[in-house]
Order: sequence, then structure tokens, then C-alpha cells
Amino acid sequence: MHLLEYGIWTQPELFSLVMVDLALTESEAVTNVAGAVNELLMLAQDLGGSMEYCHGVGVRLAHLMDRELGQGLEVMKRIKEALDPDNIMNPGKLALEH
Repeated sequence: MHLLEYGIWTQPELFSLVMVDLALTESEAVTNVAGAVNELLMLAQDLGGSMEYCHGVGVRLAHLMDRELGQGLEVMKRIKEALDPDNIMNPGKLALEH
């Protein structure tokens, strides 16, 4: 049996959540928890909330950036391309590939 724990938090006392999955395999635990995190974050977005504010989204949540920012993501991509035409600064992060 494999234990996978995942925490989602914000300002103290505002919202904190720890999800624990006891699965038969590590692969099942990762799949189950990743799916639950995606559903939770999309629900937060649908309710007018936002994903993360302090650690950034990096690679793990980049697939939700378009949903999070809408047209703002295109603006960010254009700024990134202007500042980093060779794509050497944090390549692959934030869904900013150009």
C-alpha cells in the first residue's frame, strides 16, 4: 500500500487542505491525487478564485494557465518572447513556450 499526501494552502486560517490517498500502487495514488487536485483547482477558478499565489505554477499546473488567465496568457507569452527570444529563461514554465 502506498501513501501519497498533497497539501493545498493559502493564508493561515483562510483555507488549508491536505489530501491523503492510500492506494494499492504508487501509480494509482499519483493518478488519483493529481485528478483530485485538478478538479479542486478548476472548481476554485469556476468560483472566481485563483490557483496559487506564492509558489507559482511552474510545470505541474501549467496546463491550467489558459483557464486561469484567459487572454492574459497571450500577453504574458508576448512579453516573454520579447524579453527572451531564445527561450533560455525558465523554459517550459508557466505555459509560456513560444
